[in-house]
Amino acid sequence: MAFRNRFGYSLSRESTLDACPRRYLFHYYVSWGGWTAGAPAIAREAFKLKRLVSLPLWRGQLVHYVATMVLRSMRLKHRIPARGDVVRYALERFAAQLDFSGDRRYLTAPKKRGGKLDIDWLALFEHEYELPLPPGRIERARHECVASVEGLLDSPILAELLETDAGTWRIEDLDRAEFSQSFVFGEVTVFAKTDLCYRGRDGVFNIVDWKTGGGGSARTGVQLGIYAYWATEVLGEPIDAIRLREVTLASGGKIRDHFVDAERLETFHEHIERGIARLADLVVDGDTERNEARPPSDFPRIDDAAACRACNFYRICRDPGSSLRLPGT
Repeated sequence: MAFRNRFGYSLSRESTLDACPRRYLFHYYVSWGGWTAGAPAIAREAFKLKRLVSLPLWRGQLVHYVATMVLRSMRLKHRIPARGDVVRYALERFAAQLDFSGDRRYLTAPKKRGGKLDIDWLALFEHEYELPLPPGRIERARHECVASVEGLLDSPILAELLETDAGTWRIEDLDRAEFSQSFVFGEVTVFAKTDLCYRGRDGVFNIVDWKTGGGGSARTGVQLGIYAYWATEVLGEPIDAIRLREVTLASGGKIRDHFVDAERLETFHEHIERGIARLADLVVDGDTERNEARPPSDFPRIDDAAACRACNFYRICRDPGSSLRLPGT
């Protein structure tokens, strides 16, 4: 089957559309195929720019990767790894990734080799746009990274995990950087990616979401609800035997549990349905199989100078010094 841009829904896609329709267009359509040498210049540029990350996003990605490595070690050795070893590993990755991005090796080095992610691959927004990165910002990010890793190790959830059957653990596969819990809703693929799932000693199916920020947002509630929908509809887990666990790492790994009943599950069903309809309305004739974006004029830019300057696609959307523009814009 030909490799093509397939229509799908995820909470992150809908959030991107909410933030800026033009950004959504660049990220999911203009950038498609931009990894090939024969692609139009604007597609190649959009593909490069979509992979840029901000300093806070980088910090969160690194902490998630370290958490995955901790869980893998626990599954293999049946114990929590030594704090010093974990923190040292996190700091080594922090330094290696920062050097990789600072040298702009992301311009020539592939992000994956043999289907496996190069964990030290990084493209920071500030490096690509040649913006200053004061030592204080770097040090703060380093401190926040260590604090979150230590919060993970302090969280009671790790000790609880050791009391369960490791054979039931579903650990996020960051090596492949894919949505491991995608499922079909009607005829549309819904993309989801849980951090950890496991069967508790009480028989309850636990879905864990690591939070490196504050947590407790409305978006988190919807995100966890979509996970619950996946667990019931795809795995066949009883709705009253699912525990959604929000673990705020920066607060010492504090756990906040959520449960969903049948009525709330229906609201998540409706949220996915509405979200799919919104995204489908942005393709020509609503044809999600063809999945061709409507004209750029149907994806208006937001009127927010500060937000635009912090957007990955500033160069091809707003930068007056760039000649790369979408036709008709």
